[in-house]
Amino acid sequence: MSKYRTDAVVAANAAEAAQTGSPAYWVCLALLLATVALAARIASLW
Repeated sequence: MSKYRTDAVVAANAAEAAQTGSPAYWVCLALLLATVALAARIASLW
């Protein structure tokens, strides 16, 4: 699970560097949240 947290931190830092108004920011944010949700679901199954 720590790998997902590290990836999330890296993605969050990259997202902060991007402009908040750009569509790519929102796409990346949605993908990040989906990845975290999926990782949490997988972890709950184990």
